[in-house]
Amino acid sequence: MSDEFIKIATAEINEEISAISSILNSCAANEDVFQNSKELQSHTHKIKGLAPMMGQEELGSICSMLDAMLKQINDGKKIEGIYDIFTESLPFMKNSMSEPGYDMTSIIDKVTNFSSNVK
Repeated sequence: MSDEFIKIATAEINEEISAISSILNSCAANEDVFQNSKELQSHTHKIKGLAPMMGQEELGSICSMLDAMLKQINDGKKIEGIYDIFTESLPFMKNSMSEPGYDMTSIIDKVTNFSSNVK
């Protein structure tokens, strides 16, 4: 990928993460995430597609799992614990964009285990 693409993609992903952060700041529990699921899902969906194209496979993986759960919520499923998993994931998302090589193993494992129990 070109340097220009990486620069633009990085800015876009940071904007999406910032938007997720703003939404989560207005949330206090699962029910709040349920009410904001469509908006949250639009942001996770964009990140899941864009992140791997710029070498951020782990961020893309986390957002892909969050995106799938949000789609289920949009279809009417109530996923208990979604607020906690989102709030735990957010700092890892932010750090992955500011620290090259940031280790996301622990949150990937946690989100993977959480999402596997949802299905």
